[in-house]
Amino acid sequence: MFNYHSLAFKNAKSQILKTILFSIVSFLIVFAIFVVARTFFIQSFMQMQIAAQFQQSTGSSLFIMILTLVLGLLFFILVGYQLLAGAFNVMAKAIKREKVSFSDLFFAFKKGKYSKSIVLALLSMVLYIIMYLITMGLNFLFNKALTPIFTSLQQSVSTSDHAIGILLTVQIIFVIIMGLILSLVYWFFFIWMINYTVSLSQNNDLSAMNHFKEGFKGIKNGNKTWLKFFIAIILINLVIIIITQPLGTLISVSTANMSQKAAQVIMIIAEVIILVLRFVLYFVILMGIVQYFLKRGEKQNKLRKNKKLDKNEKTKGTTNDDSLHKERQESTSVNDKLKNQSEVVTDKVKHHSDKK
Repeated sequence: MFNYHSLAFKNAKSQILKTILFSIVSFLIVFAIFVVARTFFIQSFMQMQIAAQFQQSTGSSLFIMILTLVLGLLFFILVGYQLLAGAFNVMAKAIKREKVSFSDLFFAFKKGKYSKSIVLALLSMVLYIIMYLITMGLNFLFNKALTPIFTSLQQSVSTSDHAIGILLTVQIIFVIIMGLILSLVYWFFFIWMINYTVSLSQNNDLSAMNHFKEGFKGIKNGNKTWLKFFIAIILINLVIIIITQPLGTLISVSTANMSQKAAQVIMIIAEVIILVLRFVLYFVILMGIVQYFLKRGEKQNKLRKNKKLDKNEKTKGTTNDDSLHKERQESTSVNDKLKNQSEVVTDKVKHHSDKK
């Protein structure tokens, strides 16, 4: 189930630190711009709400919101997607055991690639909007279904001494279930996006739309391995969900009775550990996705069989060469013996003639 993830790290072992470092640079640049844009957008939205409550003009706040949104989208289309593509290019080259360099992060800015990357960035935005609408619909259904259950549960355990613990446990279970179901949608679309992004880095001859189609073909590859691979990704993501939300909540509850300084120190340490774990697990997922696409979902036992056959053919070829060489040596030796015997007979005949 996790064969492609382990194979990815096995192949990239010699350049794994370089791969991680270059990928972090790319992701951090895009993430930093996203955080700045998001901060401006939220601040403008809150100012607009406050202005609306006091019946003041909301024009300036609305303008800043729209400007921030437009600039953020332009950044993603013109620069952000290309940097993310560079990170996946680095992963792909490391997995293929090709030499990785810092310039590989900027391959999508080259002539012949940049125009295609812009089209793929636009297609990524369309897919993201579809994904967002689906997840919004699922969240709406979750709230409709779970809110009455949680409300009735609150009423039934209100007299219990362990009401808080029961409600917290149920809430954590609901969060995990919701996160697990939503991750099915998220990762299906993310895998598709990553696939056509890797295709862009690997093939210069295809058009943007053909790269887009290649991304889906990476999922529907006919090898009947994608479902197991997808389940492996969901399981890794489940670990991320557990350590991010429920674990963080439990730590907050457990430090509630501590001193403020001690609680802050514990929370900071916990957040750092959770952040590192999340990065490692996400990196494992991404490396596995790139490896799976490069192999087009070919079964691992088939890959090993092919390698074994190649090795046997090489060994067989070497053995045949040795046999031929040995036969030549034996043939040469026989010829030498025959030649020596012929010379001896000739000498005897000549000697006999001289006597006569």
